Order: sequence, then structure tokens, then C-alpha cells
Amino acid sequence: MIAQDWARPIYRFGQTVGVVCAVTMVLLTVADVGMRYFFNKSIFGGAEITNAMLGVLVGAGLIIVAGMRNHICVDLFDHVLRRRLPRAYPGWIRITELLGTMALAALMVRHAMHTIEFGELTAVLEFPIGWVYAVVAVLLVAALLVLLSGWRVAVDHESEAP
Repeated sequence: MIAQDWARPIYRFGQTVGVVCAVTMVLLTVADVGMRYFFNKSIFGGAEITNAMLGVLVGAGLIIVAGMRNHICVDLFDHVLRRRLPRAYPGWIRITELLGTMALAALMVRHAMHTIEFGELTAVLEFPIGWVYAVVAVLLVAALLVLLSGWRVAVDHESEAP
């Protein structure tokens, strides 16, 4: 097993968490809308649950983005910089990916610790929201690990050929 193969299970975990969150959010929203339409009653706390799951979905999505190296770039600058700095630009992009993900993970860890310590609860269900932030922080650290591993999802370029 080569050094970067340990990142593949992290990537698969991000995919699994993302799919479970997305499907659950869809089912909960459809059920909530159906309940409102047919019975004029909503699912108690459904919106809070969906919002919490959206945060977890974003964290899982960052693992997938890290594995695919599919971050946002500004085309106006990307093309010009790749042409003018062909050797330095990929390294600069990699450093900014790492620093940005590291900063976001550190901020989320700090926020989760503060929110758990403060004991902040959601408005309707009175659920300690800090634990949701902690899960997102763990997912961000996992995304950082995938970036640090240098592992990348193999992309089939034959299907993209004209």
C-alpha cells in the first residue's frame, strides 16, 4: 500500500455522509411539505434538522472537493497565471488550498469548542448545536488530511473527449 492510499477511505466516508445527509434532507423536506399540504401540520423541528444536516453535507462535500482538487478558480486570472507562471502557479494553488482549508478547519474547531462550552441550544428542539459544528470541524480536518495526502480521484478523461 502506497502512502496516499489511506486517503481513499476518507474520501469514501465523505461520499457516504454526503449522500446520507442529502437523501435524508430531501425525504424530510418532502414529508414536511406533504404534512403541511394534506394535514396543515409541519414536522416539529424539521427545519432545524434540515439546517444542521446541511452543515454536515457541506463538510462532507469539502472532503469530496479536496479529493477531486475541484476548487473554485477565477477564469479571468487562472488562464493568464497558468500561462505566465507555468511552474509556480500549481504550487501556489496547492499552498493556498492547504492554508485556506487549514484556516477554515481551525475556525470551525474553535467555534465548535466555544459553542459546546457555552451550551448554545437551537430555538425549537433545544438541541446543543455545538455538536453539529464539531462534526463539521471533524469533516474539515478530514478534508485537510485528503489535501495533505496528495491523493487525487482518478478522472476518466476519455468520456470528456469530443
